[in-house]
Amino acid sequence: MARYATLLLCTALTAPTAALAQTAPTTATDATEAAKDDADVVVTARKREERLIDVPTAATVLTGSAIADRGGATNPVELLGGQPSVRILDTGSAMTNEVSLRGSPTTRGTSGDPSVGLFRDGAYIGGGGFSGRSFSRIDLFDIERVEVLRGTQGALYGRNSVGGAVNIVSAKPEFENSGFVNARYAIENEQLQLQGVTNVKLSDAVAIRFGVDFVTQADGFFRNDFLDKVLDRNDSTGLRGQIRWKQGGTDLVVRGETWRGFVPAIAFRAYIDPPRTGFPRGYIQPERTYPWSTDAFSRQEVTSWMGELNQELGFAKLRSVTQYRKRKADYALDLDGLNPVLLAQLRADGTITSTTVDPGQAQEREEDAQFFTQDLNLTGDLGDGALNWLAGIEYFHLRSNSEQRTRRTPTVPNPSPGNRQPLRTTFDSWAVYGSLDYALTSTLNVIGEVRQTWDEKSATSRRFDLATGLPSGGTGFVVDFANAPSNFSYNATLSWRPQPAMTLYGKVGSSYRAGGFNQDLGPATQPIPIPAAYDDERSTSIELGAKGRIARGTTFGIAAYQTYSNDIIVALNNGCFIGSTVCNSSPVTFSSNAGKARTWGAEAELASRIAIGSGNLQLGASGSYQKGRVTDGPFDGQLLPQIPRWTFAANATLNAPLSGDVSMLVNVNYNGQRGGVHDLVAPGAPAPFDMDKIDLLNARAALRFGGLEASVFVSNLTDVTYDVFRGAGARRLNPPRNWGVQLGYRW
Repeated sequence: MARYATLLLCTALTAPTAALAQTAPTTATDATEAAKDDADVVVTARKREERLIDVPTAATVLTGSAIADRGGATNPVELLGGQPSVRILDTGSAMTNEVSLRGSPTTRGTSGDPSVGLFRDGAYIGGGGFSGRSFSRIDLFDIERVEVLRGTQGALYGRNSVGGAVNIVSAKPEFENSGFVNARYAIENEQLQLQGVTNVKLSDAVAIRFGVDFVTQADGFFRNDFLDKVLDRNDSTGLRGQIRWKQGGTDLVVRGETWRGFVPAIAFRAYIDPPRTGFPRGYIQPERTYPWSTDAFSRQEVTSWMGELNQELGFAKLRSVTQYRKRKADYALDLDGLNPVLLAQLRADGTITSTTVDPGQAQEREEDAQFFTQDLNLTGDLGDGALNWLAGIEYFHLRSNSEQRTRRTPTVPNPSPGNRQPLRTTFDSWAVYGSLDYALTSTLNVIGEVRQTWDEKSATSRRFDLATGLPSGGTGFVVDFANAPSNFSYNATLSWRPQPAMTLYGKVGSSYRAGGFNQDLGPATQPIPIPAAYDDERSTSIELGAKGRIARGTTFGIAAYQTYSNDIIVALNNGCFIGSTVCNSSPVTFSSNAGKARTWGAEAELASRIAIGSGNLQLGASGSYQKGRVTDGPFDGQLLPQIPRWTFAANATLNAPLSGDVSMLVNVNYNGQRGGVHDLVAPGAPAPFDMDKIDLLNARAALRFGGLEASVFVSNLTDVTYDVFRGAGARRLNPPRNWGVQLGYRW
């Protein structure tokens, strides 16, 4: 920790002598500004400041005010749902949710890295364990904007940006005295959320910003009725403090934050279709009430420090981002879906005839991961702006200690209460990157981006008996692995602007997804063995697209792409399931290379902001088609899992003044998906389960009285029910309809 603190301080010493994205109320002034479109929003998608409309890639920006109009976002499903080609693998717990872009494979429930680059203010925060494939609640607090970059981003963003990258830009201290407080209460699960931010101008050069995020919940939608516990519990507190110094050509921000608490547990119901010969003879648990003997929970803690320096040097602009992040997480999960009382009942009525079923099977996992990132780059131009250039270096360090514990009921033949599997991993990565953007003519540009990365990875793991502490499982559970792969990634783009507010482009690029190690190597009776390690996945992508403004306040974007991947990393399971005569427990999910694959698709989005008197109507619609198939290896010919064939979304927001400083806001948004399968399956096994169709409708209505806002919201308005995951012997459902009220004040 000391060396990271020293480097953070060095970032500060190299300098010479917006609204809350979750629930911040929006004022009438904001409503007037909203009549403009987002084409001129300044983004840093290519690690330099430029208009969104000029970036030759498929990209979407979610502003803090737009997120607030929808009622806020406290998890990735709420934040990114409805974006083109975006799929959120919802495990039921925000801690283990996973973001997928353009059909990039998921590695749910494992220690594998995500297939999408996850960034906070340009610093990578993904990886490191089971809770490293998504954003934490603190990452979604007090947002300025979210940049969603679709398609291969490996040249500038590096590891794991196969399907794209998501960069959350937090609101920084501004040179004004402002702030807000907000309260949100959801009726059905009795959830109270409180947020507050204050921004203070100390001088013309110094400003500070402090924020608090709090949530508590008395009830829930998913319950363990045997232990009388709520499974989808939310209880957490987050704190953030920032200071900014801006003078002359120097702009320095230092931020510290901490967040800890409980998030919803991973929950599922046993679902075995009758009639069935063998064991058990059909058994389906209630939709959202589960009879577990294990007290399931999920808990997470994040602490981070960040220093960001932007320095004008005359010939170039220097940007330095230094970040230290510590993430701790643990959870408990029932593996058998039963309890002793229920097991006795099922045996009595003949549903279960086996005498070897164990109702005491449970899994516990914990991790302690520390990250350090230093990114330093220079941007400038030559030849009166004809050539824009970027040169950068990056260092990334990850150290993770995790442990898997599997519990069982001791018996005379096997007196062991279970086992524990500690895993220690280290990951060091160095990279140099750069880009050249040359104007061949006033409307035609050629762009080259490159990145060379050197990685060093190691892992050590053993399995021990919980009672005796002695090694167990044999040599199959001894992992001593180290490798040092390297990767060269590139993007080559041709961009043409037939009009000042329109860009057409074609690009080809490459990226890689870091290989890793499986912590849970499964029980000895599993039909499919789990490998200790797997290699990097490498991808090459081709894309054609167009974007721009077609009328005042109306923008569009279309793109088509095709991606070829080698050594694809996918999530598989070991063949165990509840009711199996060979391995009667919940399946163990693991990561593995599965050969070659091809993914292709097309996407379109349209946004229009129409002035209506002194108010405005904002309309948005998007849709995407995507498909992926394994083209070589043991799963040749199968569809890639967790890729909806179609996704579509629509959003409408009306801002209308009523009288004086009183106005109203009405927002309705819809997300839908069709097609896709849940899993790859072993050759000769039954076909995989199809993914459910989704039609999700949310609404919010608000009245504003100056800086005060009062609103009513409804999520899942039509109360649809669908499986977010379906596998052999188990299913997981979405939350039902919820509604509530919000009250906020901004000054």
